[in-house]
Amino acid sequence: MAPWRVEVLRPQGHPTESEWWPSGKSGQFFNAGRATWENQRAAWNVKTVTSPPPKPPPVPYDEIVGGLTQVVRTYELPGRMSLEDIVDVYNDIWECEQGF
Repeated sequence: MAPWRVEVLRPQGHPTESEWWPSGKSGQFFNAGRATWENQRAAWNVKTVTSPPPKPPPVPYDEIVGGLTQVVRTYELPGRMSLEDIVDVYNDIWECEQGF
């Protein structure tokens, strides 16, 4: 079952009318969906990792740029890279192609 389904997020099922209107239809509205969302978000934001994984060792910049600028369907990076580093490489390539 998909993790976003209400049955997964809220095991007791869909909110009932009395949950939406705790004081009756003439009373104050309570957004049970938002309450469920806030509870799920709080559970999701609980820190489970005590320390981040170590940064991968540096990979030769020129080798990566050369490989990514080739007109080939696939290119395998020579090693692990952090997302920040690979985004910087792609930005450099894009700026060169755009003539910045």
